[in-house]
Amino acid sequence: MDTTQLTLSPYARNILEELEGHINGLLKVREPDLIRLSKVPGTRIIQARDELEKCVRELEEHNLVSCERQGERYIIRNISERNW
Repeated sequence: MDTTQLTLSPYARNILEELEGHINGLLKVREPDLIRLSKVPGTRIIQARDELEKCVRELEEHNLVSCERQGERYIIRNISERNW
């Protein structure tokens, strides 16, 4: 485990680990499913969405993924040079 991965939140790490299992490091997922797989807690959907946005920004800031939204879907691409 490298130091970048150690500084990520557990929710961001869950997203990154999910990318490992996808062909070409590409994940297309609906927002509710991404909330579930990241294991973001939140008794309210608004709280969970806010936390999810933080996780995605965190991964982008570390130059690990690129992310775009198309409606309710997130398209997340692994852009890091290493495999986790």
